[in-house]
Amino acid sequence: MKSLLQCAAALQLSILIASALNPRILQWRRNLAALHPLLRELFWVYGAFIVMVIIAFSTLTFVHADAMVTREPVAHSLCIFIAIFWGARLFVQFAIFDPRPFLTNRFYQLGYHALTVAFAFLVFVYGKAAI
Repeated sequence: MKSLLQCAAALQLSILIASALNPRILQWRRNLAALHPLLRELFWVYGAFIVMVIIAFSTLTFVHADAMVTREPVAHSLCIFIAIFWGARLFVQFAIFDPRPFLTNRFYQLGYHALTVAFAFLVFVYGKAAI
């Protein structure tokens, strides 16, 4: 289980690398230009906070994988929270987002499906560590 948690921690950092491509792929500069400056700034700030949370999840998992495996109370609660976080992200992937206009080539399609698998893997690993 510890090795799965360490893989999950590394995967979260990989997701951030993939997410760094989003502004260019989704043409944020052009698409956000029509927004009021405050809304545009909020969008970027929310994105930055999500990045910090994912870095924290990854770091805490690397540092406290042993505690997560032994289900120490705080580590157990953290596993539950991370599983819920990624479960919510997976739900959004299927129920809210419509990426079709942006899946214009095989690379983008592959990336989208790889992220879906990654989110499911994270829900599985942290969910398994939580029960």
